[in-house]
Amino acid sequence: MARKNQTYRYPAEHYTVPENSIGYLARIVFRSFSRLLERKTLLHDVSAGQWRFLRQLWREDGITQRELSERVGMREPTTVVALKGLEKAGFITRKKTADDRRKTFIHLTPHAKELELILAPMNAEVHDVATRGMTDEEVETLRALMRRVIDNLAEETSKLSVLTDVKA
Repeated sequence: MARKNQTYRYPAEHYTVPENSIGYLARIVFRSFSRLLERKTLLHDVSAGQWRFLRQLWREDGITQRELSERVGMREPTTVVALKGLEKAGFITRKKTADDRRKTFIHLTPHAKELELILAPMNAEVHDVATRGMTDEEVETLRALMRRVIDNLAEETSKLSVLTDVKA
C-alpha cells in the first residue's frame, strides 16, 4: 500500500509506460524465452509447462508433490493437473509410501530421464540466443540483478497477509 509523501525512484506515472516497468519486461522475456524453447521441446512432445516440472525432477527425482509444487512455484491444485498430464505422457509415475499415505512421491520414467540429455542442449541454445551480444560478465550481472529483484519481492510479499485472509 502506498504511503503518503512516498518518494519513488521515478514518478509513479513513469511506470505506466510498459517499457519502463521491470515486471512488464520480465514477463515479455519469460514469454519469449518459453515460446522459443517450447518450439524446440515440442519436437519431443514436451510442452513448456511440462519442461518446468521435468527440469526440477532432473535435479532431484523422487521428491514429494508438495516439494515439486514449491520448486516450480505453482499452487498444488495446478501441480496436480500438470502431473496427470506428465503421467499420461509417460514422463512420471506417482507413488505413495507405506510410511505416510498422505505424501505422493514423483519419479521420472526412464524415457523422461533420457530426455534430459536431448532437451538440456536446447535450453542452452535458447540461453545463447537470449544473451547474444553480451559478455560473460554482463550475463552474470543480469542474473545477479534478477535474483536481487526476486529476493526483494519475496521479502516484501512475506510481510503481506495470506491471500485467503484478504477479502476479495
